[in-house]
Amino acid sequence: MKGTGVNVSYVQDWQPIQEKIRTEAWAKHVYDTLLETTEWWINHYADDPGRVAGWGHNYFCEACGSRIDFERETPQENNCRSCGHRNKGARFDQAWNYLYRDEAHKHVFYAGVLYRLTGDDRYPAFIRKVLSFYSDHYEQLQVDVKPGYVGKIAGTDLCDAVGMIWLLQGMEMIKETFSTEELQLYKSKLFDPQVELLDSHSTSIHNIPCWMKAAVGMAGMFFGESSYVERALNGPFGLLRQLQEGVTAEGFWYEGSFHYHFYCVEPFTYFLLFARIYDVECGGMEEIVKRMYVFPAELVFDNGIFPNPNDGWPNIALTHYAGQYEYANRLFPDPAFEYALSRSYEEYYSPTMAYGGMIENSPEGWVQRLLFGKGEYAGEEMQRGTKNYPASNICSLRAGKTALFMKYGLNTRSHAHPDLMNIELFDADCLWSHDISSNGYGSFLFLEWQRKTIAHNTVIVDAVDQICSERGIVERFEPERNRIRAKAKEVYPGVDYMRDIHLQEGCISDTFQVISEDEHLTDWLFHCHGQMETDFETQPCVPLGSEFGYQHLMNLRVFTTNNSWLIRWVLPERTLILRMEGFMGTEIYLFEGYEDTTANKRSGVLVRRKGRGAEYRAVYTIE
Repeated sequence: MKGTGVNVSYVQDWQPIQEKIRTEAWAKHVYDTLLETTEWWINHYADDPGRVAGWGHNYFCEACGSRIDFERETPQENNCRSCGHRNKGARFDQAWNYLYRDEAHKHVFYAGVLYRLTGDDRYPAFIRKVLSFYSDHYEQLQVDVKPGYVGKIAGTDLCDAVGMIWLLQGMEMIKETFSTEELQLYKSKLFDPQVELLDSHSTSIHNIPCWMKAAVGMAGMFFGESSYVERALNGPFGLLRQLQEGVTAEGFWYEGSFHYHFYCVEPFTYFLLFARIYDVECGGMEEIVKRMYVFPAELVFDNGIFPNPNDGWPNIALTHYAGQYEYANRLFPDPAFEYALSRSYEEYYSPTMAYGGMIENSPEGWVQRLLFGKGEYAGEEMQRGTKNYPASNICSLRAGKTALFMKYGLNTRSHAHPDLMNIELFDADCLWSHDISSNGYGSFLFLEWQRKTIAHNTVIVDAVDQICSERGIVERFEPERNRIRAKAKEVYPGVDYMRDIHLQEGCISDTFQVISEDEHLTDWLFHCHGQMETDFETQPCVPLGSEFGYQHLMNLRVFTTNNSWLIRWVLPERTLILRMEGFMGTEIYLFEGYEDTTANKRSGVLVRRKGRGAEYRAVYTIE
C-alpha cells in the first residue's frame, strides 16, 4: 500500500500561518475566535460516563420546528430561541449530550492546531483529558438511538466515526508529545474497540459507511496498523467500492443530495490527507474525489447557493462547504476550487446549518482557511452552460443571468423526496423558487411537510405522495436551445410524467404532461418568493385534505376558470409573472406554505384538474 515514498506533514510550514495572523485581518479574526472557543473547553471540559448520548436530529423544537441552539453551559435547558419554548424530556437531553461530545471532538482538533501555533502545553493536556475520559470509561458509556445505528460514544455509529476522525486529526498535531505507553493505551482501550464496532457496521454503499471506513483507515495509519488500512480501503463496502459504486459518472454521490454529496466526500478528504502524511497508496481514489469537488461548482447558482434536491439542510451554499474546498485545494488544486472559494466568504457568507455553538464558518472563514487558504482567490467565472447529467438524473439550464435546475429521476430511495420533475428557478441573484430540502429528521416539519410531494414544484395525483420511482428518461435534450424533455414512468401506478422546458434569459416555457388512461385528480404546484398579486378575485375555502401536507396549506383561497390566467410575485426590483393556458373546470388555489421553520413562509399556487391525464402549459417571465 505504499505510495511515493515522500511523506508530508498535515501543515508543511507553520510560519506562513503565523504571518497571515500578523498581517491579514481575516486570519487574525479566525485565530482570535479559535482561541476564545477552545479556551472555554480547556477550562470547563467535564464529561460524565452517566450521560446517555442520543440522536442529534431530535434537537429541533417540538413547537416550531426550529433547530435548538446548543448551549454548552446549560444541559437540560433546551430552550428554543425562535419561539421561546422549553423542550423537556430525555430525547432532548440525550441530543444535548451528543452535541457536547461532538464539540469536544472538534475542539481536540482545534487544540492541536493551537498547540502548533503557540506551543502552549495546556492544549495537549486538554487532548489527553478527552482521550483519557473515553479510554477509562469506554465500557460504561451508553447511547439511546434507533436499532441499526447504535454507537458507543456519541450516540450513533456515524457520530462515533466523525468523532474519531476529529480526535485523530488533533492527535496528529501533537503526536511527538505522546509516549509509546500512552499511544498503546489509547489504541487498546478506545480506538481498537471503535474500529471493530465501525467496521462491523459498514454493510452498505451509503454515506454513513464512508465515515466509518475512513475512521478505521485513519486509525490504522496513525497507529501503524496496516490491517486497519486494508480493511478500510478494500472489501465489498470499503472506500474504493464506495466511490466506484456510489459516485455517478458525472461525479455526483448517488443519493442525489448536494448536502449528502459534500457530507460523503468529506471523510474521503481527511483520509487522503492522512494518506499523504503516511505515504499510503489509495488505488486511484484521488481522481474520483477531485471530480466530486468539481461537480458542485458546475451546478451552483451564481450567488453561491446550491440547488437542494432531496434530504439535506435548508438553504445550503458554497459558504457552508468552504472548509472542504480549502482541503481540496490543498490536496489537488483546481480552478473550480478557486471559483468556489471566491464565493464562500465576505458578502457570500450565510450562517451554517452545522450542529453546535462554535463557528464552523464566518465571513472571514474558519480554521481550514487559516491552515490552507489565503486572502484572495482567483474566482474566474467558470464556463457553466446548459448541461444534462443523465447518470445523476438532473439537468441545469442556463441563459445569461437565468438558470433552472430540474430533477427528473432517482438512483436510490435513500434520502429521496417524492418529487420527480421538480424545478428550481434562479435569476439575477434571486432564487425565486427553491427546494426547501429538509431539516432534522425528528422534526414534525420534515415528516409532515418538507418530505412531501406538495412542498415541491411538481404534480400530485389523487392528493397523495408520489411513489419514489427510479431513473428518469431524457427524450430530448438541446443544449444550444436550453431545452430538455424528460419522462418518468410509473410515478403513480399507471401514471407517467413528461416535462418539457425551454429556457431563455428571463423567460421559461414549461409543459407538464400527466399521462394516464384512467381518470385522476391532478394538482400542479409552484412555490415562489415575493408578494403574490392577482387580477382575479378569490374566495376563502375549506382545507383540501388532512394529510400528505395538505393540512399545512395556509390562508387558502380559490378561483375557478376555463380561461388563461396569470399570477405575479413582486419583489422590490423585479417581478415574476406566471401565465398558464386555460382548461375547462380548472381550480386555482392560492396558499402560504412553510420553508425551514414555521416562522418562514412563502406563497404558492396549486392548479387542480380532473380527467384522463392532464397537460399544464405555463410560461414564467421575469421583468
